[in-house]
Amino acid sequence: MLRKYALIATAFLLPAAFVCAADLAKQYGADPTYHPTEYELRWDNGTLGYVRTHILAGTWVGNDFDASTLAATHVQYLRYFSSGQWPNSSWDGCKIAIYRFGSGIPGRLIWGPVFVRGTGPGYRWCTFDVGWSLPKGILKFVAAVEQTYAYPNGDPYCLDTSPASGRAWTYYQGIWKPLNTFTNLMLRVVMQGDIGVEPTSLGRVK
Repeated sequence: MLRKYALIATAFLLPAAFVCAADLAKQYGADPTYHPTEYELRWDNGTLGYVRTHILAGTWVGNDFDASTLAATHVQYLRYFSSGQWPNSSWDGCKIAIYRFGSGIPGRLIWGPVFVRGTGPGYRWCTFDVGWSLPKGILKFVAAVEQTYAYPNGDPYCLDTSPASGRAWTYYQGIWKPLNTFTNLMLRVVMQGDIGVEPTSLGRVK
C-alpha cells in the first residue's frame, strides 16, 4: 500500500515493493550507449525508490552532467521518471530547461524553459525532445525540471535506490543548492554527436 507523508514543504510517497515500470527500456533500453555517437548520461540505477512532490510550485530539480569526454555536444532528449498516477491521478505538465554549470554550482539559463506533459498510465520514463547543441566552450550543464503547479497538482520527481552521487540540485526563488537526498534523481539526457562520414562510404576511396 502506498503511504503519503508531508514534511515541511515536501510531500513524500514511499512505494512498498514497487516493481519498475515496464517501459524502463521504452525507447533506448538500459544500455547507455546506443551507437558510436549517441550516449545517455545518467546517475540513477533505474530502480525507483521514492516519489516526491513539493507543496509549493516553482521548485526546480536537476542533475549536472559533463560532456567534455564525449564526442557529442548535442542534447537530443531529456528523460524524466515521473507519474500521472500520484498525487492527483493526472499528468499536469512541467517545464524543462538547461542551465550552465561551472565553479561547482549551477549558473545561468542557457536553454528553455519549455512546457511539456507526460503521457500514459502509472510511473514511467517520459522522453522529451530538446534538439539543441551546447554553446561553444560550454560542456558542463544542469538538465532540470520544474514542478510548475502546487501540490496536489504538480507532477512528482523520483529518486532511485543507489547511493547518492552528489550530482542533484534544486532551485527555488533564485537560489541553487544541493538536493539533499541519499539517493539519485531519476533524470537523464541523451547526447548525440556528428557523424562525419556515412558508414556506407567507408572503404570506397582508393
